Amino acid sequence: MFEIKNISKKYNDDYALNSVTLEIGKGLNFIIGASGSGKTTLLKIISGMEQEFDGQVSYNNKDIKTLTNSEKSYFYNSVFGFVWQDFNLIEDLTVLENIKLPQYLKDTQNQREIVKIMKDLKISELINQKVKNLSGGQKQRVAIARELVKNPDVIIADEPTSALDEKSSKVTMDILREIAKVKTVIIVTHDTSLIGTNSNVFELDKGELITKHQSEPIKTTKEQASLKCRLSLKNAYSIAITNTKRKIGKFIITASSLLIAATLLLVSVSGTIGDSSTKMFDTLFSTYGDGILDINIVGSFTSAGGTGTGGNKDEPKADVKQNIGGMYNKFLNDDRVSHAVFLQAFSNIKITAEGKEYKIQTSNSVPVVNKLTAGKMPMGSGNEVVVPKSFIEKMNITDKQAIGKTISFKGEVYNWDSGQPIIMPVTTDVTIVGVVDTTVISEYEGKKSEYSVDDSFFFSKSALDKMRAQGNMSGDKINFSIRAKTPADMIAIKDELNAKGIVPLGRFELVEDMVRLNTQTTAQSGSATTLISVLSVILAIAVALITAIMRKREYAIYKVSGFNNKNINLFSFAEFNIAAITAAVLFLVASPLINKGTTAFFHADILNGKLLITGILLVVAMGVVSYLAELIVAVKTNAVTALKTGDR
Repeated sequence: MFEIKNISKKYNDDYALNSVTLEIGKGLNFIIGASGSGKTTLLKIISGMEQEFDGQVSYNNKDIKTLTNSEKSYFYNSVFGFVWQDFNLIEDLTVLENIKLPQYLKDTQNQREIVKIMKDLKISELINQKVKNLSGGQKQRVAIARELVKNPDVIIADEPTSALDEKSSKVTMDILREIAKVKTVIIVTHDTSLIGTNSNVFELDKGELITKHQSEPIKTTKEQASLKCRLSLKNAYSIAITNTKRKIGKFIITASSLLIAATLLLVSVSGTIGDSSTKMFDTLFSTYGDGILDINIVGSFTSAGGTGTGGNKDEPKADVKQNIGGMYNKFLNDDRVSHAVFLQAFSNIKITAEGKEYKIQTSNSVPVVNKLTAGKMPMGSGNEVVVPKSFIEKMNITDKQAIGKTISFKGEVYNWDSGQPIIMPVTTDVTIVGVVDTTVISEYEGKKSEYSVDDSFFFSKSALDKMRAQGNMSGDKINFSIRAKTPADMIAIKDELNAKGIVPLGRFELVEDMVRLNTQTTAQSGSATTLISVLSVILAIAVALITAIMRKREYAIYKVSGFNNKNINLFSFAEFNIAAITAAVLFLVASPLINKGTTAFFHADILNGKLLITGILLVVAMGVVSYLAELIVAVKTNAVTALKTGDR
């Protein structure tokens, strides 16, 4: 039995209710009055939907105002049943699925009771019909059936016949009168024709109780053994599966958004966008070879035109002499340098190896290194040499077999110490420590050409010092070449040499342009990566939020059926679990097709085990983000606002 004492409620400065006191017991009870008289406000207060008011409301000595969320959940699932003027059914579900909704919070579902109630209300034939296809009268009977399944003590009806035709109104009222024989039924209405002779009537006007026609209230003191409802994991997944089947469009959109968002995020986090700059350098190396990173440091040269460097803007346009003494040792241990080798040219070369003599054709070119094919560069302290691959081919052995073999080297060098070139014979016995490809690659007017410098022999400092002594060559100002590890290292070394007044030779302009472009591309790809990451997350969240906002009324229906936020959290998690698993499976199945798209738009190949696993994990992560976004809306949904119950 309800005991209502001195209830007052204000909206702004106006009283919706003003010091209302009454008691409501078992039987048929009408709350009537004109629009705005406070009927619906009183209904919200006695049902616990509105808890901001002055005064006291109790049901069976339980203070409604102090109900916890858990207690309110129990009351809405087992004590109070609600019948609304616009039915508040979930349109996409079937009649049976709507009616059994409150029973998901029970440990066991009483299917027999559901069938009996449907039969009593003459809606058995509608069991598998979707609610959206029913007439108003049929919907109202389904709504009543759903509440009767709770086996409540009280039925609270808000304008239950206002949306019905005359025949459906009569049927609805007959049902409510029958229920009132054993339960408390409270009907809020402005239609006084619904009131029978044995009804209790409370009339409100401008928030005040002006009349009441009431027999002695029949008190009810039903004790509640427990004030808790729980949703099992099994029932949570039952709800999720039902919602997935009935809202297939929403499910497809959700799963698709997770798939798309995860794919975009995969492209972003995989680093494939930023790889474009790396690919440009790869193209550069494939065109010019590894020698593109070589820096030649020489004591003198005759203008840029004679260097074969193509007129680099950083190189001089006149004869140059420069002091390079001691620089070889400086770069020998520089972390930015992969190797340093002397550029001593030889002519009339003859080599004896394993008792056989080989004559090497003179090219009159500076020795060059394209790439090391075996062994190491001669940077040690012993008598070491690196030989061209063309020589090893003459020996008819493999590059690896050549390592460690000793050869006798004879040749001639030019001594310029007197200012005039003097040919000096030199000879030494050295050990082969490496083999190099000496192919030179050049490009002119868009045409690429290549040739091999077969007389490119590189000696360690120890071996070269001995031969220079034989040729009466003094000083340590020997021309040498260093190879930078990266394009950025190459430009940094060039700038340092320039600052010391040393002009190095190399393809600096070409590499510098690539470094500058790489910096720009890296910045742009970083921005693109960030943008794509943000957009992918926004996509998943936006779809989840839009879906959740469209479901606010549905969440409100769950809440007035006894589902608290914890229960809604559980079946929402189950829904997104199903969606995420589906999206992950689709990602795997459709990965070849997805790969075509990512390759076409982002040059990103995702068809490898690591990225596929990452993609699945990202699908799951996007599912969690989407679930949390939708959960926030569900938790924040106010049942009264979402259901828009009456005006006041």
